[in-house]
Amino acid sequence: MKKSRVGRREFMMAAGASAAALGTNSSLGAQQEKGRKRQDPPLAPETKYPKLAIITNYSRQKLAFATQVGYEGVVVKTGKDFNPYLSDSQIDQILATSRETGCRIISVECFYDGEGKGINHIAPDPAERRSMNERFIHCLEFAHRLGCKFVGSFSGGIPDANFDRQAKELAEVFNEKYLPVCQKYDVSMGWENYPTAINFATVPAAWEKVFSLITDRHFGMEFDPSHLVRQYIDPYQAAWDIRDRILAIHLKDTEITQPVLQQVGIHGDGWWRYRIPGQGLIDWPRFFTVLLQAGFNGGAAVEHEDRFWDAPPSDSAADFPQERKDGFILAYRFLRQYLPGRLS
Repeated sequence: MKKSRVGRREFMMAAGASAAALGTNSSLGAQQEKGRKRQDPPLAPETKYPKLAIITNYSRQKLAFATQVGYEGVVVKTGKDFNPYLSDSQIDQILATSRETGCRIISVECFYDGEGKGINHIAPDPAERRSMNERFIHCLEFAHRLGCKFVGSFSGGIPDANFDRQAKELAEVFNEKYLPVCQKYDVSMGWENYPTAINFATVPAAWEKVFSLITDRHFGMEFDPSHLVRQYIDPYQAAWDIRDRILAIHLKDTEITQPVLQQVGIHGDGWWRYRIPGQGLIDWPRFFTVLLQAGFNGGAAVEHEDRFWDAPPSDSAADFPQERKDGFILAYRFLRQYLPGRLS
């Protein structure tokens, strides 16, 4: 629900008009106002339900857009203007922008390092692993500085290694390096189940291995049902089975074109694509029923990878092109019907 706000400029204009109407000395009010610290309206209270958000790069325009549409906040990806090495004054400016736009920064996505290389927590090369682990520790600290409670990432990967070995090494990294930081700042972390070389835990058999070794609840999953649909894995049962370890949600849909699949098979190209929620195969009422029955109240962020509702320069520009905005707007209109207390 969007909260009505009156900005400082509008307040001062109204105050000046009132003073003139009453015949008072408006300069006295100006003198009293001078030197006061600006007080931005507080963010709206958090709901007890999944918090609809968008995944985006950081910019004032994008935070303002999310609020305008009705989203409760944003999940922000690390990048040039949003990274663990910002100064305190830069962090303060980001937080001020969050308050001014009324858009909560729900969590941080830390999938890549400063050079665009995926963060591999269990990289086979010892020097690379140390570098990646150090980078991610800074990401956890960064989230704390922003007031966030969750950082998303990959699970890591070791070429040609089985699930048992990779889960064991990930558990060692978490328990020895990340857990003390998570406990110190009360920040959680988790991985998205996106199939890629440096993300081994993308199917139930793999994440069951991980959770058997990492029992601390500062570690969990950033669950994305779309990746399971294209692997012909039931996303609803998979989510229910690990419902107490789901810490964040990615919301996107998957469309499968059966005539193409019939011709090229699952190892071919062009038989599936990601869509905005509601324009693919996912049964969203069923999925949200799982989340609500499980009591999930974390960030549920639209991950917009639907080329039908997009246009260059897309996510890299300071503001979204209108085509991309349309996708986010349609996604919000579709998803909000499944959440209580979201009428504006």
